[in-house]
This record gives sequence, structure tokens and C-alpha cells, in this order.
Amino acid sequence: MKKEIESLNIGTAVLLCAGAIFFTGCGAKDDALKDSEAVGEEQVLADDKATPSGEAETPVLAGEDILDSTNAENEEASEEENPEKAQALYEAQIRHYYGGLLSQIIAARQLPDGELDTSSLDAGFGEMRDNHFAVTDIDGDGREELIVSYANASMAGMFEMVYDYNPVSRELKREFLDFPALTYYDNGIIKAEWSHNQGPGEFWPFTLYRYEPDSDSYVEIGVVDTWDKALRAEWYEGQPFPDELDTDGDGTMYHICKEGEEYSYEYEDYKYNQADFDEWFGGYTEGAKELSIKYQPMEYASFADFTPAYLKLLADEAGKERTDTASDLGLLILNEDYFLDAAQTLLSEKYDVELEQPEPNFEEWTVGLKDGREVFSFEALNAGHIGYKGEQVDDVTIFGIYPGISVDGAWGKLKAYGFYASPYGEVENCLITGEGFGNVSIWFSVEDNVVTDITVGPFCAFAG
Repeated sequence: MKKEIESLNIGTAVLLCAGAIFFTGCGAKDDALKDSEAVGEEQVLADDKATPSGEAETPVLAGEDILDSTNAENEEASEEENPEKAQALYEAQIRHYYGGLLSQIIAARQLPDGELDTSSLDAGFGEMRDNHFAVTDIDGDGREELIVSYANASMAGMFEMVYDYNPVSRELKREFLDFPALTYYDNGIIKAEWSHNQGPGEFWPFTLYRYEPDSDSYVEIGVVDTWDKALRAEWYEGQPFPDELDTDGDGTMYHICKEGEEYSYEYEDYKYNQADFDEWFGGYTEGAKELSIKYQPMEYASFADFTPAYLKLLADEAGKERTDTASDLGLLILNEDYFLDAAQTLLSEKYDVELEQPEPNFEEWTVGLKDGREVFSFEALNAGHIGYKGEQVDDVTIFGIYPGISVDGAWGKLKAYGFYASPYGEVENCLITGEGFGNVSIWFSVEDNVVTDITVGPFCAFAG
């Protein structure tokens, strides 16, 4: 009787960084996932600190913890000086990561740990936005979880899943998985109704789960279904309805598989009355309140602020010790909807950069000349990109870096803005702030340990 969700296949997006152009599309690698865990149990999905011998590595999907050992002392000092700001950054980083997961779902139609049933979508029945998600602290551990509720699918493909991301350990965990007919309680209990009721009772069967803080996961603590005499006078092998056990005389017997018991579906299991059920269920839910979850449509507009909010917090912190942020072309990507126009206006009006189109028939390509030398380039395709090469023009930078800065200096400045090395890129000095919508990519070439050419632009590994 107990329902199960089909096994999933791991789907990880491939990021391509090649030359000075960052492609917004990506390929996909599919590996077989071992038998999925039992419904409701947790599964660790991503941990880039250790990979068990013989197992395929699962990459971190939407950004890394930027507070590594090189600036741990600064982090500790910041937390001591302004704990509220540190908490805001911590929360924003979690949402930034979830934005990457949601981007993967809506654009690549993949979960971080497997495929989605898209048969209904492919057949034209509804849209991805008909599915929903929520970001909330559902388990009460003080950290927000991502709830993915996917119901626009075949019955077997429907599910509701709870993910938890810890930015300190950089670990993504699947805390819970079941059919999307759930009631969440504020004491860590989940009531999960079954997808079908094929038993001999009108009472809708359900499984009960409890959150365990030590394992950061939900464990099964009970299963309930009923037998109504009016629906079936005899058991399948001919045994009569147990009237002698029906002490309240309502014609209904409960099967309660309690915590620690092995579930079975036998005649002898139906031995409890309504009062027994009320006492058992009340023992877990009495005094608890049902949580009202604010679900959002599964579309980019619902989480469009997750990544920009995170990157702007980092930019504000990184900019405290700078005096040249007004001339930073990279920051325009974070703050301007039309960053190419803003960059060209800034360079031409403040730095006397001459703008021209080398190819009259290719209006999407513009170059910026300084004293007759091509130093800047602007491509309007592929979400738009800015190039900066050969020499620094006055105090113009891109996220604090410029042609002529040392490689170590460039990496140090970029990490402060949330950049990290691409987990898939085959090109050295290719960095991104994350894989979901709203992120930024940057690539630079090097000669004699000095940066020469830089290219920067918006980025999403799942678009294209």
C-alpha cells in the first residue's frame, strides 16, 4: 500500500567557458543514480569537500562558499562587528543557491538529483509555472529550505521535495520526498497523504514523519489506514469484519503502524478504534499548528531577486575599501538593466572613448577606441558582454580588475565579489558567481602572470 517515488537520474549541467565568449547554453551529463532512498528519507546531493572513493563526484550547483580560508579572519571580524549584516549575507547566499536550483528546473527541466516527468508539459497540458515552490524554514532549524512541489505530471511523476543547503559545509541535502498532498506542522511533523486510496476504508491513508535535528532529515513514525464494514464486510481471504473489536460501534477499524513497527497489510492489523487513533495522532500534533506555506509559481519572476540581492550585498562589502567603484564596468551589470548602454555612455562621456561599429551590417558589435587603440568591445548577443584589453584606461575596472593587474590580485578581488572557478570549465581563469539566472561570468587571458584581456557578462548555465 505504501507509495514510492520512481528512481531518479543525476543531471548536472555542463558549463562552457571558451575564449573570450561565455555561452549561455550548456550540454548535460547524465549518470545513473543508485536506487533512490525510501520515501521521506534524506539524501546528500552535493558536497565538494570530500568524494567517497569509487563514487561519481556531484558538483556544487549554484555557487560556492566564498568565505574560504584566505578571508576567514575578515569574516569572523565582520560577524563580531555586525552580526545582522553577517546573517543577512548568510540568508542571501542560501537563496542565491536555491535560485540556481530553480533555474535548472525551469530552464533545463532537471532536478539537481534527477530528471522530471515532463510528459504533461511536452503534451501541452499546462506550463512549468503551474508547478510551485517555496523558500521557508520548514523544519525549524533556523535555516531556510527549498520546497519543490511538482504536480503538473503523471500521477507517478508528482512529488513534493524538501531541499536544505548549508553554505558553511557547502552541502545540499534532500531532507524529504513524498506525494504532494502534505500538511506541515510547526513542531516538525509532516502528514503525507497517499496518492491513492485502494484500501477498504473511506478514511484517506497517510504516513506521518518527524524532523530529526541530529540527522537534518525526516523519519517515518507511523502509517494509518482504515477498514469500513459498509464498504467490505469480509477481508480478502473471507475473514469477517471484526465486530468484537469495534467497541465504539461505528463500523470502522483503524490500522495504525506505529513508530518502530514493520508495516504490513493483514487482517489482524485492523484492531484500533477512533479513540485509539485520536490518542495516537494527538500525541504528535496536539498543540502544534499547521504551517501555511506561501508557494510561488515555478517561474523566473518568482525568484528573480534571489541572486541580484546576494551579489549586491557582496558588492557593497567589497566596495567599502575602494574609491573607483563609479568607474567599474562590472558593477553596471549588477545595477543597470541596459548595462551595455550605461558602459558606453560612461566611457565616452567621462573618458573620451570613441565608439564605432567595425562592421556596419553587424550592429550588435561595437568597439571603444582610446587614442586610436581598440581597448573596449561590446557585444549585444548572448545576453551582452563587455571586453577590456591591452591596457588600463585611467581608473576603469571590471569588478576591481583591469589589464595589467597580477593574476593573484585579480583572483583576490573577484572572490570578494562572489566569483569562483568554474567547476566544469576547461579554460584557466574562467570564473562565475553561480549557475542560475542573474549571475555573472568573467574570463581573462594572462601573459607573464599579468592579466591582458578581460571579458564579462551576464550568465546562466541553463539558458540558451
